[in-house]
Amino acid sequence: MREYELALITSPALDEEARTALFDRIRSIVNQGGGAITQEAHWGRRMLAYPIAHRTDGAYSFLRLHAEPATIDELDRVLSIADGVLRHKTIRLPDALAANGKIPLLGAPGRA
Repeated sequence: MREYELALITSPALDEEARTALFDRIRSIVNQGGGAITQEAHWGRRMLAYPIAHRTDGAYSFLRLHAEPATIDELDRVLSIADGVLRHKTIRLPDALAANGKIPLLGAPGRA
């Protein structure tokens, strides 16, 4: 199992019910693959550097998770076609740094 960080920008037009359903779907994909979400950080609504799908702002969220590569592939597939997801990016954290737990979540205080 490897450690990943998922950065997600969703449309600010999503209502709370749709946003909750999206994150429930992410949790279920990770859990079905035998993984776990260990941290979450929600930055809220922020201005985008450039318009995406005619939007100038988006809701930023960051998730730290343990998962298998096949689970990440499925998560990428689902997020690519999900309504309300403007952009997403999943990065694999280096094994040596992830093992000692010294990498703070991107949305955590003290990390730029």
